[in-house]
Amino acid sequence: MNNIDGIYHQIVMVAYVILFVSYGIQLTREVINGKEVLPAFNFKDIPRGIMTIAILFVYGCIQALLFFVIASVFDFPSFEVEEFILKFPETIHLIYTHSPVDSVLFFALSLIVLYVVGFFMEIALAHLADGGRFLDSFNLKLLKIYVDKIGWVTYIKDYTAVLLLLLVFTLFDFVPVITAFMSTLSVMLILIVEFTSIGFIFRKTKT
Repeated sequence: MNNIDGIYHQIVMVAYVILFVSYGIQLTREVINGKEVLPAFNFKDIPRGIMTIAILFVYGCIQALLFFVIASVFDFPSFEVEEFILKFPETIHLIYTHSPVDSVLFFALSLIVLYVVGFFMEIALAHLADGGRFLDSFNLKLLKIYVDKIGWVTYIKDYTAVLLLLLVFTLFDFVPVITAFMSTLSVMLILIVEFTSIGFIFRKTKT
């Protein structure tokens, strides 16, 4: 990738993301249907992969907008979980230069936004993987019905566990040992864990 410049680099990156996400949503569908092995890539899933990217983009924009509002209210910079942990000295400095109340409210509200947006986004992705309509991925009433079927306590426990695992795997990308390998490992683990997990969770709506 480092040897590809300009527009060609962008084309390759777009193709990579589409193939990556398309396989992920295919994997979710297979798990929902009771299969627990990694399937061969099916090019017919590319259109659904593109719709998945659109869903990720919309929910990502909602999250980013809410982060921006929270940061503006409390006069903090944009918040990212990885940087909050990896740049802990800077985090301490931010807390030191703001009032304790503002700091607590900023981090608490940011984490709540991160949690809640992802909470519904994961169900939306599973809905799409199960053959659901694209627009219904933003139908909160329908998504709530899915969560009701799974059970709120069950889903909260499962989703929280997945979120913590993804956070750990994301941090692998910053380990200063064989960077290329750790980065690849991080991406592979995130792909497998996230898309299989939402499949296993959503499968509970079938029972």
